[in-house]
Amino acid sequence: MDLRIVLLFLSVSSLSAFAQRPSGNGMAIGRAYGRVLDADKKPVAFATASVLLGDSVVGGALVQENGEFDIPKLPLRKLHLKIAGMGYATLEKDFTLSMGMPEQDLGNLRMEADALVLKAAEITKERATQVLQVDRRVYNVEKDISVAGGDATDVMKNIPGLSVDAEGNVAMRGKSPTVFVDGRPTTMTLDQIPASDIERVEVITNPSVIFDASSTGGIVNVVLKKDTKPGYNGQVQLGVGTNQRYNANGSLMMRQGKSNFNLSLGFGHGAPPGTSYNYRTDLADGLPTGYFRQNATGSNDHLRQNARLGWDYQLSNRNTISLSQSVNIGTRTSLEDQTYTSTDAASNVIGSGTQHNTSDGRYTNLTSRAGFKRTTTKPGKEWSTDLTFNLGDRTSPARTQQFNQGGDGILPGTSFQNRDSKGDDQEWTWQLDVADPYADGRKLEWGFKSNYDQSSSNMDVTYGNDTLSSAVRDTGLSNAFNIDTWVNAGYVNWSTKLSSHWSMQSGLRVEQNMMDAKRADKNIDFSYRYPDGTKDIGRILFPAVYLSRKWDAEDGALQRELQVNVSRKVDRPNFYQLMPFIMSTDARSYRIGNPVLRPELSTIAEVNHLLPFGEKGNWLSSVYGRFTTDVITSYTSPLASDPNILVTTFVNGEQNQGFGWENTVKLTLWKGSEVTLNGNVQWTQIGLSQGGTDYLNTGVSFDGKANLSQKLPKDFTLQVNGDYDGPSIIPQGHTLERYSMDISLRKQFSKRFFMTASANNIFDSRGWGSMYETPSFQQEGFRSWGGREFRINASWRFGKQDTQLFRKRSTGPTERTVPGRSGGDDGGGE
Repeated sequence: MDLRIVLLFLSVSSLSAFAQRPSGNGMAIGRAYGRVLDADKKPVAFATASVLLGDSVVGGALVQENGEFDIPKLPLRKLHLKIAGMGYATLEKDFTLSMGMPEQDLGNLRMEADALVLKAAEITKERATQVLQVDRRVYNVEKDISVAGGDATDVMKNIPGLSVDAEGNVAMRGKSPTVFVDGRPTTMTLDQIPASDIERVEVITNPSVIFDASSTGGIVNVVLKKDTKPGYNGQVQLGVGTNQRYNANGSLMMRQGKSNFNLSLGFGHGAPPGTSYNYRTDLADGLPTGYFRQNATGSNDHLRQNARLGWDYQLSNRNTISLSQSVNIGTRTSLEDQTYTSTDAASNVIGSGTQHNTSDGRYTNLTSRAGFKRTTTKPGKEWSTDLTFNLGDRTSPARTQQFNQGGDGILPGTSFQNRDSKGDDQEWTWQLDVADPYADGRKLEWGFKSNYDQSSSNMDVTYGNDTLSSAVRDTGLSNAFNIDTWVNAGYVNWSTKLSSHWSMQSGLRVEQNMMDAKRADKNIDFSYRYPDGTKDIGRILFPAVYLSRKWDAEDGALQRELQVNVSRKVDRPNFYQLMPFIMSTDARSYRIGNPVLRPELSTIAEVNHLLPFGEKGNWLSSVYGRFTTDVITSYTSPLASDPNILVTTFVNGEQNQGFGWENTVKLTLWKGSEVTLNGNVQWTQIGLSQGGTDYLNTGVSFDGKANLSQKLPKDFTLQVNGDYDGPSIIPQGHTLERYSMDISLRKQFSKRFFMTASANNIFDSRGWGSMYETPSFQQEGFRSWGGREFRINASWRFGKQDTQLFRKRSTGPTERTVPGRSGGDDGGGE
């Protein structure tokens, strides 16, 4: 059936039911109409006009784009008109309908701007690129022109306080934050999310008990685009670039009546080059016994295809259901050619050759979500619940071919290794959140959450060489795992005002955590449970306390605020740390996960101070400390069966403590110029006992970012992003410094069409490296990320705010003057 017919039928049915409603002593044949204007005599579109009889609403309409409204079928009584619009003070007016005057033109009604809303709007305008708050930072992606045609990884590297390594992993203050999409867990990686789909990113350094306790490194919440304005709007984006970069993304958001739809489709491709080196010195009693030198070049080909569909439906004014489905499909193919040389202590060549590594990965990620939200007549009192299902499937066949050129009696030859890796993941998450505010700024929040994750992996490794007629299965590296994890949580959080300037928030979160892992190929089981009976009760309790002091501020000004907070967190191993996949390999080293890692527990304390500079900007300063037990860290050691091979895995260290000072300053230098500077200095101490050796490392690290945006004549905008990460300690050494710079230029041809040109990684310096220093070896390695890249993207926006997309338009109120008109502005207007 045609959608317009269905909507027309529903509209007629609704009006019929409305008209049959009792109307007191009057018949429902009256009509009121008029026009709503602001102080500048411009229409106030999409305001809500309601007519009340006593406390009962007897009619209403939405103000049209030209400011006109028309409310039919009103009782012939003394009535009260109320008009509400976002950003305006509510307008109220009495009028009377009678048999002698059943229709009334209420004239041009003027609405005044709401001072409180104006204050928030001015602050938002001042902080267009990012919003600095005392407990979080909000980064508006649309204002970052350098990410056009990119993905969420490109977004993260520009956010102050965040850093991204060569494999797309995000770090904040030296730890890995929990990444959410729309506030919920996801199986997607950041490079699977187009930047054009992201509305904003919220960064919370020390979350309250409302959020998961597994947020030792903080929370990074990626909020996808969703529009709530009447009508429709969307965007189409096309881009090309070097490194075989091309992308196309489109989105459509539409709101009609009680329904709100959003749809996005896209694909992207890139094959950035990469280089790496690995220099190792073997030691015995502190003296060199041999050297290994390796250099490599390669490329990483990534193709993604994504689709997302969402639907929100208002069952009533206070009840809304939400449904969404997203699909991400892609391939990852990598090629790498290595050359290596081995020498003895006297630098005599004892072996050399080349190695060719290939992998051909494929993945599919599906996310389904259903939610319900109910609000009440009591402002701020609401509850919501939702169920999220994530399904992931991946395959990653890989092959290594090694060509040994021989030397010093070693015969030349070839060998190969094949790794057939497969895995899948199913994750269910249910959550309930309730907020109940009271008088005098008090509020009680509570809720429950349950998460179940079932993952399986299988890796079959075979090898061969010139002397073998066929491949042989490597039983030492081949494996199969099934891992089930459960997290059941409940929380309660109480907020209260202590005085006119001081407030406090305190809460407790309880999380029960279980993991069962089985090595299916060897029938070996291992697991952990917290709590295990009456033991380890302390491992499931996560309290948090936040104390805040706010200073008075003039109207329209950002408030100065001081916050002190302390919380307890847990960091559970992620997939890549647990799974026993060989994630990268060269002629002399492997990297593999550890499926028996234990969670680490941390106590985190912060003192945050937000100081506004009036209209010039603001300064957010944070002093923080972190104290961790069972710290999860990397560990490298020689392979037991072949000491020439190094194996890097993840283990639980003894302890980790660190202190830091982070500052973010946002300034408006002059009109059209905005700069954000971020710097973080951190002292860290980490201890580790492994293989009979104790490691204790202490050091100071520094990282910083600078973002500059400048509006130029002729509707051009220039943006420059730069970042620097200094060396930071790890148990067996330290990371290497890294830095990068991006420059982008945007030309806006109209309100709807603009083009962006970007030069990314200008110095070809983006990457990740480390230096290991142990009694048995020293090793320095570095892997570049992406290479220098140039991109051009074109974007076209479309849309219209329209409440009558599928309905036949009415002619609106008639242009006439009704005798006896009461009140209103009779000054013509527009």
